[in-house]
Amino acid sequence: MTILEWMRASTRYAMDDNTLEKIASDRFISDVSASSDGLTEKQKELLTADIIFTAIVLSPSSVSSHSEQHNGFQRTVGAETDNSQRQKITYAKLVYKKYDDPKFDILAETNRQIRIIPITDTL
Repeated sequence: MTILEWMRASTRYAMDDNTLEKIASDRFISDVSASSDGLTEKQKELLTADIIFTAIVLSPSSVSSHSEQHNGFQRTVGAETDNSQRQKITYAKLVYKKYDDPKFDILAETNRQIRIIPITDTL
């Protein structure tokens, strides 16, 4: 398994390869086609924390649904909301603190100013 494949398998977030390659590059991992067996435990933990950081801090917390209908055919792409963001941020903070990473301070100082209100679609 390559490093890029390992990163894809380590998250359920739909991140494109460019985003994952940037995360690896920021950790000074230039060859994502190399075997993931060469990664240290520290690198794996920091890459996982960086994926969480990117997915939660730099991305929206929910995606709305979309429906299309034509004649008798209907297609719906469902909504998705991440209800466990706090736990994931806590995990990332623990990893960053463990390795004295500067992103710990960013997460420790970040307070969400907007409260997400769940929206229920009723027809």
